Amino acid sequence: MVGISVIIPVYNVEDYLSQCLDSICNQTFKDIEIICVNDGSIDNSLDILNEYAESDRRIKIINQHNQGLAASRNQGLKEAKGDYVYFIDSDDYIELDALEKLHENIVTNSSDMVLFKFQKVDDYRNVHKRGVEFKIDKIFGDIDYGNFTFTYKDVKRHVMNSAFSACLKLYRRDFIEDISFPIGLNFEDVPVHVKLMLEAESLSFVPEFLYNYRSNPDSILNSSANGFDIFKVIDMVEEYLKENGHYEELENEFIFFKIAQILVYLKSERSDEYFKRAKDEFEKITIKDEKTLKKYALKGYNRVLSYNNYSSYERKNKKPKGNKKSKTFSKKVFDVINRII
Repeated sequence: MVGISVIIPVYNVEDYLSQCLDSICNQTFKDIEIICVNDGSIDNSLDILNEYAESDRRIKIINQHNQGLAASRNQGLKEAKGDYVYFIDSDDYIELDALEKLHENIVTNSSDMVLFKFQKVDDYRNVHKRGVEFKIDKIFGDIDYGNFTFTYKDVKRHVMNSAFSACLKLYRRDFIEDISFPIGLNFEDVPVHVKLMLEAESLSFVPEFLYNYRSNPDSILNSSANGFDIFKVIDMVEEYLKENGHYEELENEFIFFKIAQILVYLKSERSDEYFKRAKDEFEKITIKDEKTLKKYALKGYNRVLSYNNYSSYERKNKKPKGNKKSKTFSKKVFDVINRII
């Protein structure tokens, strides 16, 4: 048995893979296995993996035909033998003492999973810290998080309106060993995050920026190819909440989640087809208390309902000429949600 199983899905990341592997292989916490799932890479990623495996026996390489991120994570989880499991994306990297700090916290607190913060980096290594993700420290204040646990009831906002990524948690393996990321679906982290947050008997937190997320202009947030998947994800979350008796308790949080997610992908899709679907979904929503929504979400909700197609919506919300400081409403929404995701 090992302390932590680190699972790294790998697909065509030759430019960034070494930095990711260096950050894992050189962790101050040494009791790890490193499971690299090569998802049919056609660049030099596999060669890089083989080179690292020759010098570090903790690395295990699994080769499979291209099946996507979810399938790669699921395969890695099947192979995991550690007491705890950590996922990292192969174009990102973590601080060298990250696993040590997370392991100490989750063991001392006997929690099901420990959450932590991330920061964005660009290809010039300029770091931009983000304070929008897990603001657990804003809720509980300056306390000893090394000896403190809580549940979703204490941090309801973070169940559906915070950072969803699987890479921002260290999990107890027997807590997640039956979890499966939905295959063939973008934003596959979201339903898994919601389920685990609600099912965890105890959560803990490390209030440090331990994960470095590479901002990529070609990322899913900036792509119009798969934005429609967000509707499937929203339906999955709603179904889970209702089937497990959480919907009434978390209805306000769910409505905010639904509006906010639809708005951000409206910006990336920029089509009448998506706009019509968004409007149809918004017409199903009953907002019982407008105070439970942030202003940008309420404005976006009302503005979508005010127009019949994306073209008219976009024309009405364009930046005025000569006002370089002004942003379109949709750009503001995108900026806000981009910090959350």
